[in-house]
Amino acid sequence: MNNEKVIINNKQFRAIVICLTWPSIITYGSGFLAREVGRDMWISGLISILTTMLLVFIVVLIGKNFPGKTMVEYSQDLLGKILGKLLGLMLLLFFIVSAAISVSIYIQHLTDFLLPETPFLVITTMHLIVISYLIWKGPEVIARIGTIAFSLACIFYLLVLLASLPEFEITRLMPLFGSGVAAVGKASFSADSFLGIIQVVIAMMLPMVANQTKAFRSATAGLAIGGSFFIYYFIVELMVMGPQLVALMRIPSMDLVRSIQITEYLHRFESFMVALWYWSILVQAGVLVYCALQAFKQTVGIKKDNLYLILLFGLLMGVITHYIGHDRVLFQNFRETEWKYISLSFQFILPVILLIVMMIKKLFTSNTSKL
Repeated sequence: MNNEKVIINNKQFRAIVICLTWPSIITYGSGFLAREVGRDMWISGLISILTTMLLVFIVVLIGKNFPGKTMVEYSQDLLGKILGKLLGLMLLLFFIVSAAISVSIYIQHLTDFLLPETPFLVITTMHLIVISYLIWKGPEVIARIGTIAFSLACIFYLLVLLASLPEFEITRLMPLFGSGVAAVGKASFSADSFLGIIQVVIAMMLPMVANQTKAFRSATAGLAIGGSFFIYYFIVELMVMGPQLVALMRIPSMDLVRSIQITEYLHRFESFMVALWYWSILVQAGVLVYCALQAFKQTVGIKKDNLYLILLFGLLMGVITHYIGHDRVLFQNFRETEWKYISLSFQFILPVILLIVMMIKKLFTSNTSKL
């Protein structure tokens, strides 16, 4: 990785947002939401997309007032050095745990469904070696893989449509808002806990986007595309399996692809689908680890990239991932309860606080200049 200014084009930025949006929520998210609101889970997901768009607008607005700076850097301008660095450390932990959750989801897919005899630690190590290599090569390489992952995601959803179409029963989606409007709105927070990484990552990567004037458009386009992906998958799960069955499953997405087939000659259909899904979850984990590394460097004042630092982060990721992910019950309980509220605080409270402080400082500066 070199130390020149990193630039990614807007299409790559959009692809990264897409990869942040859909690959993890279709795994555990549908089960979480189905247990809360049943067949209305896709409506909760739609509400979550709209609220995330509003928060993306806020972080882009703040970022444009501090050109060339990430959230960690302009937090020190807004909150002062001490509070700004404290926030940087909090963001570091948030990104590390978010990345560990993303990696754990992928490892659990392999160890539970495809490679049950392979130790969790072995697959974790192999996956983190790939992620560490991507971090070393830089965000431009991750962004290019993101564009490939987007194309593979389109193939993934096309195959899901073709394979599940004969099983569709639209009556399983009715009645709408059967759980009540308030319950559907409340359940959208569970979906928000999966999408909460998006605006924080955007706040860290915004300075490297080539066309700043179209950054918000690119981000919302990525969110809309990624959102339509997982909303579509939620609807397919409901029409094929029904809300009761989805609510009972730990990873409904995997059970769906195992229950459908596109042809009688293609066996182990789920293996092919995981291969298509893998690239998006890889980009998601890679971006989160990269943001964690940047948050650490900008908080402690490290300017140069260091291979040993990347390897140290890879080792740290391995320890946290093994602790969080090797126990399936612990992981699901943590992801469904404690992490939900932690994620929501970074998604909602942090951008709003920074926006309010920025507006107060602007107002104070304006009044002072008039005097």
